[in-house]
Amino acid sequence: MMSKFTSYGTCALCGKRTTKGAMTRHLQKCLAEHEPENEGGKTGRLFQLRIEGAGSPVYWMDAEVKASSTLDALDDFLRRQWLECCGHLSSFRIGHTEYTVPVEMMDIMGGRKPRTMDVKLYDVLSEGTTFEHEYDFGSTTYLKLRVTNERRGNVGGDDVRFVSRNEAPVWTCDVCGAPATQICNDCMGQTDNPFYCDTHAEDHGCDYSEMLLPVVNSPRMGVCGYTGPLDIAS
Repeated sequence: MMSKFTSYGTCALCGKRTTKGAMTRHLQKCLAEHEPENEGGKTGRLFQLRIEGAGSPVYWMDAEVKASSTLDALDDFLRRQWLECCGHLSSFRIGHTEYTVPVEMMDIMGGRKPRTMDVKLYDVLSEGTTFEHEYDFGSTTYLKLRVTNERRGNVGGDDVRFVSRNEAPVWTCDVCGAPATQICNDCMGQTDNPFYCDTHAEDHGCDYSEMLLPVVNSPRMGVCGYTGPLDIAS
């Protein structure tokens, strides 16, 4: 289905192309060398994050976030970059604690008793912390996150700055082998390869052509109505 390759990504700060493993080490130096200038940010405690699809680690990205920001701000970043399609609920799990929607919405969550996301990151995270994120409690996309480094610095006016992402995997059309542009939501889980090029997407043999979704660089690809990021970060 996918071309054989070592997972590479590009640093958004300096343009360096390197492997998934090497990117974390590269950023530990590059982040300090490329801090935003004149954007209203203040020097403070920062967390470097590695984020990847829990069941699809070929999708990964790195971000730097203010330790004084909240889980809610991090959730918003993940939604805009990778997840948002229909305004679904979401949650973080850190240790044995779940952080999610306001208390008044707990009745629709089957008795789950989470805290809200209005929690400062420095109260729940530190260097080396691993934690999880879920988006959509029906057709769920699971993410794994890890605090790979901590430093003092400036990320500008935003709470989170995007700093690197994997190169998009190449998926091939099930009919002709050309690079795929669409994935069939109905065929997922029923065929080995639910990917198609524009030429063969509409007549690939499925009765539900309206279930076609674009191939995008996200672990949410092909799920629900997801068509791509709200933020286009390079």
